[in-house]
Amino acid sequence: MLGAFEKPAASIAAVLVLAAAPAALAAPTVKQLADNVYMMSEFHYVSLVVVGEDGVLITDPAFAPRARSMKAAIAEITDKPVTRIVLSHEHYDHVGGAEVFPEAQVICHASCQAVFDLDVIGMTPETVDVTFTDSLTVDFRGPTVNLHHYGPADGFGSTVVHLPEARVAFTADIYEDRSLTHGMWMDDDNYLAIRRVLRELQQMDLLHAVSAHSDDTSVEIVDENAAFVEALFDLVGGEIRKAMREGGPTQVMMNLATWPGELKLPEYADWKGYDEHLPAHVRRMALSIFHGG
Repeated sequence: MLGAFEKPAASIAAVLVLAAAPAALAAPTVKQLADNVYMMSEFHYVSLVVVGEDGVLITDPAFAPRARSMKAAIAEITDKPVTRIVLSHEHYDHVGGAEVFPEAQVICHASCQAVFDLDVIGMTPETVDVTFTDSLTVDFRGPTVNLHHYGPADGFGSTVVHLPEARVAFTADIYEDRSLTHGMWMDDDNYLAIRRVLRELQQMDLLHAVSAHSDDTSVEIVDENAAFVEALFDLVGGEIRKAMREGGPTQVMMNLATWPGELKLPEYADWKGYDEHLPAHVRRMALSIFHGG
């Protein structure tokens, strides 16, 4: 998923094509967010670039042609090599390209390697060098970079990259701007963890909330999506509690078949994908509350 909210259906297909293509992409768009902190945007993927004394930290190179394009753009900023690659989660369209930076450590949540071991198309790094469970501070004598895992949000390893001094946070596939994700990307989303991530982001006193598929770093987008998720949680949770009172778990399981077509949030009807994809969001919230995901 592109987040609790939109991922173009063409993204993974395009990644598969570009991963095998020798041609480089166009130069990425580079925006400085704070001292030694940049975002690079290209082909609907956004990465953080953080410069420290011991090298450069990047997030989610995605696939090899994009990683090569990033490498060239980073050389315009600093002569330091990329020494750390932080992967936001285990989904294959985010984790490729590490081979472009052979000296870099790959850092990912402890759940990532088990998923990478299942790769049959060569999209993932060969190894994860550094893992963590709940949190990790990456020390490279640069801006403080804290990694936080608040639960399996989009995939198992969903990680918030927080730079407290720069007041910047980076996430992937947690939210988008006034848009509901296509239902096909929802199957491994746990809305209770997404809800927690959004709440945590709201407590971080951010100037920039960077999402891996959006050039807009407005903190207001986080607030809007947090409000949407709370409204969805209240709506679906209320129906689950009612069904439990009336008929217990059996009644809930029966209603799971009908709630996606019945439950509405009309105040969000102007969000992109509302009519087509709200049912998938209702279903995922119901399964997250009643089934653990």
